Amino acid sequence: MLALLSSLAAIFVILPVLLFALVFYIVKLLTNSQKKAKGAAINITTFVLIFSVHYLILVIWSKSLLWLIILFVLLTAILFSYVYWKVKEEVDYGKVFQGFWRLNFLLFSAIYIGLLLYGAASRAIEAVMVK
Repeated sequence: MLALLSSLAAIFVILPVLLFALVFYIVKLLTNSQKKAKGAAINITTFVLIFSVHYLILVIWSKSLLWLIILFVLLTAILFSYVYWKVKEEVDYGKVFQGFWRLNFLLFSAIYIGLLLYGAASRAIEAVMVK
């Protein structure tokens, strides 16, 4: 059972879009609400995307930059909170966290896709150069 769970976790870290689709489908079936399904899928997938980016960096450059990723997330939270406060002139912590988390979903999705393309291209170039 533990092997199955670790295999599922590995699949979702490698392909977080599968987790997004699975969570979206399950929540949509349970609630009949596309809005709730999308929100739940984004919330869960964001957490996995952060670790997916970490593991892609680890595979591409053989370096752990998890501390830098955590720092980036914290700085994003500070910046998002500041901008929200400047625009709304008050802070609703629930909305700030939700907006910050969704912003991280977009940022880490873009970073993930960029690293995936970079990693594939660099491995392809390495394979051609070796021959």
